[in-house]
Amino acid sequence: MLLKRAVFSSIKPRHQTRKRVLASLQATLLVLLPFTAHAWDATGHRLTADVAWELMSSDTREQFITILKAHPRFDQDFTANMPDNIKSADSDTQSRWLLGQAAIWPDTARGLEGDDQQRFDNPNWHWIDGAWVRDETVRQGNVYVNTEPRPDIQGIAAEQIRERAHVDNVANGLDFAIYQLRNATDPQEQAVALSWLLHLIGDVHQPLHTGGLVSERLFPEGDRGGNGTRVNNGNLHSTWDRALREIPVTESLPALLAIATEMQSNSDALSFRPTFWLQQSRDILVSTVYPQSIIDNVLRSENTGSEPGTITLSAAYEQQMRDIATRRIAEAGARIAHTLENL
Repeated sequence: MLLKRAVFSSIKPRHQTRKRVLASLQATLLVLLPFTAHAWDATGHRLTADVAWELMSSDTREQFITILKAHPRFDQDFTANMPDNIKSADSDTQSRWLLGQAAIWPDTARGLEGDDQQRFDNPNWHWIDGAWVRDETVRQGNVYVNTEPRPDIQGIAAEQIRERAHVDNVANGLDFAIYQLRNATDPQEQAVALSWLLHLIGDVHQPLHTGGLVSERLFPEGDRGGNGTRVNNGNLHSTWDRALREIPVTESLPALLAIATEMQSNSDALSFRPTFWLQQSRDILVSTVYPQSIIDNVLRSENTGSEPGTITLSAAYEQQMRDIATRRIAEAGARIAHTLENL
């Protein structure tokens, strides 16, 4: 297996008091429970957007909320879904909610039908093959058990991603979203690109969207980023998706903002570097996400021909997962803010 400890960096909140931040965010999170989890669940994506909101200047906030209001499905997927308690709140709270709604919108697009699904849903953009490499992604994100590593897949250059048809993974999706935001003249295209940018920066920080486990017999094509690996809470992927769901926002948000504060002095860690972020996630995946109990379970199944059992994750593992998720969501939020400020 490829083993490397992830090197984390960190950024700095400003504006509003902590008390007001928590109250406002709690109001937006109360309505999230019905959402299906994809990548970070709805709570996780809204947290990335809220960290970003706290770090952005008022001018930047206003600019991108204006862009967002040109979204071709703004009435159906934004205005119509705004909870009553948000509708009756001040404009700042409403705008904060809208940015969070944009961050989860690409998952909402999965449920669209007909022409709108064809136009807006891009299921392959949320993840990436663990063998894909390019630029600062220099090592694969697959854990190989009982089989030889696959050859690297060399990704095409970011500057070649100029059309939707060129996009087939989360890294290329980010390349295309930033290109659209910088160059599109159609306000609707810019609004859709903004939603994807917000969402995919979150996705690329989730380790199990960047690789998985490959084995000779059980997972010859990979375990689909942990979706095929059964654990006590369902599957490994969904367990990581909802890592912070059970933590009250009054606990999670201060921790996120504290991490984000540290990053302010490190502009290099904040700059738009999708393949660097991807490599960070892969380092975590290979070193931490698949514990020895899962690897032993796969080997047992490989060697005996039996079906794999369900692995019970230890309390220590789950705590480590929550700690990592906290840091990655904070980093994603900080990088969203820095990226939008520089646009």
